[in-house]
Amino acid sequence: MTVQPFLLVSAMSIARRLSTSFSHAALFWIACALVASTGAAQETDTVTLGTVIVSASKSPVRRSEVTQSVTVISGDDLRARGVARVSDALQQLPGALVAQNGSIGSVSTLFLRGGESRYTKVLIDGVAVNQSGGFFDFSHLTTDNVDRIEIVRGPASVLYGADAVSGVIQIFTRSGRGPLSLAASARGGTYGTVDGELGVSGSANRVGYSLAGAQHRSDGVFDFNNQYSNGTLSGVLSLLPGSANDLRVSARYTTAEFHYPTDFTGAPVDSNSYRVQHRLTVGVDGSRQITPAVRIGFLTGTNEVSDLTEDIAIPFGASSQVHLADLSRAFRRTAEARLSVALPMQAILNVGAEYLRERERSSSSSGAVGAPLTADSRFAADRSNGAGYAELLGTAFKRVSYTVAGRIDDNSDFDAASTYRVGTSVPLAAATRFRGSLSTAYNAPAFNQLRPTLYTVGSPDLSPERARSWEAGLEHSLRSGLARVSASYFNQRFYDLIQFVAGGPPAFMGSYANLAEAESNGYEAELDLTPPGMFSAFASFTHARPRVAKVSSTYTGSLVPGEALIRRPTHSGTASLRISPRRGSVSLTASYVGKRPDIDFNQFPSPTVTLPAYTRIDVSGVVDLWRAGSGSTLSFTTRVENALDRTYETVLHYPAPGRTVLLGARYSGSL
Repeated sequence: MTVQPFLLVSAMSIARRLSTSFSHAALFWIACALVASTGAAQETDTVTLGTVIVSASKSPVRRSEVTQSVTVISGDDLRARGVARVSDALQQLPGALVAQNGSIGSVSTLFLRGGESRYTKVLIDGVAVNQSGGFFDFSHLTTDNVDRIEIVRGPASVLYGADAVSGVIQIFTRSGRGPLSLAASARGGTYGTVDGELGVSGSANRVGYSLAGAQHRSDGVFDFNNQYSNGTLSGVLSLLPGSANDLRVSARYTTAEFHYPTDFTGAPVDSNSYRVQHRLTVGVDGSRQITPAVRIGFLTGTNEVSDLTEDIAIPFGASSQVHLADLSRAFRRTAEARLSVALPMQAILNVGAEYLRERERSSSSSGAVGAPLTADSRFAADRSNGAGYAELLGTAFKRVSYTVAGRIDDNSDFDAASTYRVGTSVPLAAATRFRGSLSTAYNAPAFNQLRPTLYTVGSPDLSPERARSWEAGLEHSLRSGLARVSASYFNQRFYDLIQFVAGGPPAFMGSYANLAEAESNGYEAELDLTPPGMFSAFASFTHARPRVAKVSSTYTGSLVPGEALIRRPTHSGTASLRISPRRGSVSLTASYVGKRPDIDFNQFPSPTVTLPAYTRIDVSGVVDLWRAGSGSTLSFTTRVENALDRTYETVLHYPAPGRTVLLGARYSGSL
C-alpha cells in the first residue's frame, strides 16, 4: 500500500514552512547585497592570512596556542577521499563513535570521548543546529560545499553555552576566491546510489561567493521501503580579508526523505513508513575595526527544522489499519555582540553577550486510510537564554600561551548556569609543547523532559546536567612540522544526569529526574605525517572507559555503578594513507571499533549485550583524465566503502551497509 504523501497535515506544514523560508531568504539576499556593496567600496589590497583555529576561542588563534585538543578536516581532503557524509568524516576522529541505525539516511548519533550523544554542539557557519537538550541527528548532513570541519574535543560551554559538554563540531561553507569557476561531480554504484553536485565560486570587487546544489539518492540495504533522497543547497557571500570590515553571510537548506521498513527491534516489517525533514540554516557574521586595539563584532542566525513521519499500520488494540502522522516544527535563533580589545603584553580580552530563543511545536494525528487526519495530541514549548562571557587570551614569556574564560547563562526554564575554562600551552623544547586545561560545562534539559507529554508528566524542577573535565597532553613536531605526534590524557565527570522514571498505576505516566553520575577517562594518541612528495599518513588510537559512577538512593532503574555506558567502545583507532602521484591520488583508510555494550530491545526486560569489534576499510582514488593550461581538470573517481564486506552493527539488530562501490567523474575549472 502506498502512503498518500503529506495529505492535509503535510500541506499545512509545507505552506507554513515556505512562508517562513521566503522571509529568511529575503533577509539572506538583502544581507548579500550589503556584502556586495560594502566590498565594492573597499581598497584593492589583498592580505593572505595564515591557517588559524576559530572554534576553540572567541578570537582566531594559531594551532600552537590552543589549549584543548583540536582536529581540522579540510574539504579538499574529503573530496579527494569521496566522503559524502559528515558522519563518515567524524568516524575517523580520535575518541569518536558514530552509531547509525542501519541504512543510509537512518538516525546517526555521535559519541565523543565517551560522553552522551547529546553532549556535542554542532554549528554550521557559527549557527547552532542541535535540538533542545543537545541531540543532533547527523543522517542528513552532507559534506557538499564544505571548506573545512573544526572539531574541539573537551568542554566548550564557556564559549557556546548548553550542549558543548564533550566537544564542538563546526562546519564552514566554502568561500570563493579568484575568477569564476565551476565544480561538478557525479557518481553511482551499489544500492542504487546516485550522487551529484554542481557549484560555482569566485570573487569580484573584494567579495567572495560560492553557490552549490547537490542531490543524493539510494535504494537502501533492505529489499523494500528503504529509499533515501537528500537535496542540499548552500551558499556564502563574504568580504575577502584585508580591510577593517569583515562580513560573511551563509545559508544552507536541506530536504531529505527516508523510507524505513524496520520497527523498534530492527525487524523489516513495514512497507510504507517514512520520514521527511526540511532544515534551513542562515547566519550573518560581521566585525569592524574601530581603533587599532578595538574590534566589535556580531553574529545572528537561525536554524529552522520541520519533521514529518507518516505510516499506515494497525496500532496496539486496534483491528484495522490507521493512517498515522507526527509533525514537528522547531527553531533556534541567536544573536551575539562581542568586543575584542588588544591589551599590552600580547593579550586579547574578549567580552560579549548572547541571546537565544528556542521553540518547538508538534502534533500527532490519525485517521482512517484515505480520510482527513484528526489531531490526537499537541505539544508546544519555547524558552529564552541570555548569556554574558569574558575571555582573556595571551602569550607570556614570549612563547607560553594561556586562556582564562568565564560565562554565565540565565535560562527561562532553569536556574543560571556558570562555566569556566583555564588552560595553557607551554614550550618544553624547540619542537615540543605541553598543553593542559581545566573546564566545566552544562547541558540543558530537553523540552519534553520539562513539560508534560502524552506519556509523561512534566518535570519542571530538573537541573541542567553538568560536567567537569581536565586534560593534559604533549605535542612534538618533527623536521619543521613535516610530522607531528601528540598524546593526551582526559578526565571527565558528568553530574546530575537526567534519567527516566517509570510511572505507576493507574495512569503509568513517567517523569524525569537528576539521578546519576558518570565518568569517562582515557587517552588519545595521534601521528600525522606530511612529508614533501607523494604521500601523507595519519593514525590515531583512543582508550576510554565511559562508566556509571554513581546513582541516587531514589533511583529505581537498571544502571549500576561501574557499568559501561552503551554503544561506546573502550578501544578505537584509525589509520589512513594517501599516495598522490602527479595525475591523481589513492587513499586507504582503516577504522577499528572495539567491543561495546548495547541493549537488546527484542526482549523484556531488555538485557545488556556486547557488540563485537570490527574493522572497516575504505579505499578511494582519483585519476586525472584531462588537464588544461587554465587549471581545468576532468577526473575519474572511485570509492569502495567497507571494502572487505564485513558484517557489523553499530546499533544492535541494525546491520550496517556491506561493500559499496561508487564510480564517477569530477570536473573543476574556470569559466
